[in-house]
Amino acid sequence: MRYFLHLAYRGTAYHGWQKQLNTNQSIQHIIEDRLHHMTGETMSLMGCGRTDTGVHAMQYFAHFDYEKEWEYDPIERLNRMLPEDISVYELIPVDKRAHSRYDAIERSYEYHLHLERNPYLSPLSTYVIQAGYNFDLVKAGLNVLLETTDFQHLCLTPDKFKNTLCKLTVAELEISDDEKRMCFHFTANRFLRSMIRIIVARLLALGAGKITFDEFIDTSKGNQKFKFRPLAYPQGLHLTKIIYPYLERDVKASFLLR
Repeated sequence: MRYFLHLAYRGTAYHGWQKQLNTNQSIQHIIEDRLHHMTGETMSLMGCGRTDTGVHAMQYFAHFDYEKEWEYDPIERLNRMLPEDISVYELIPVDKRAHSRYDAIERSYEYHLHLERNPYLSPLSTYVIQAGYNFDLVKAGLNVLLETTDFQHLCLTPDKFKNTLCKLTVAELEISDDEKRMCFHFTANRFLRSMIRIIVARLLALGAGKITFDEFIDTSKGNQKFKFRPLAYPQGLHLTKIIYPYLERDVKASFLLR
């Protein structure tokens, strides 16, 4: 039987989702280890995608195969075994051919920032010192991205993909009433490696006046050297929703913009 595991995690303490040879501090390793202790069998999880070190997931799916009957509540037991920064919500029986990564048709992310130093926000949002952002310019940059189809120069390792085409359907900026917090919203059929962190870094440089609008367009086409940090920090990034042709679930975890 194949199952989708519906979960969420705070990525602060982890080196991303993917298992790595030099560390056991990945989300995948932790859950596989607890599944092994719970069932006595070696489990192999396939996640819906990779997340960088320090990046969070309000919604995440991974699949695994297990042929025995559950003689207990696996979600309740697994949650008791997992650290508090990882939560599992559902174990969903799916077709044997279902694939948590390749079957996803839509993914959404949020990138949270705060402009006033705040120790409660810092694990989940990126603090930026710059004040006086030109939000109209930032929104103009977002409109450029919505018209972009090839994200080759907005990806960390474009050569590792068969193609770098993405259909970005949502690219929005939400601003709190006091303008002390911001949140970028992005939805697409796929995202390339570090694509959102690259995009956010360029949008922030544009809004802060570090580059002009023409330079923003040039850097997005790979025609301009960086005058700013090329990658936004990871802690502000949250994977927020995954949709499949046969499965959609409400987001259980959240980090609200106030």
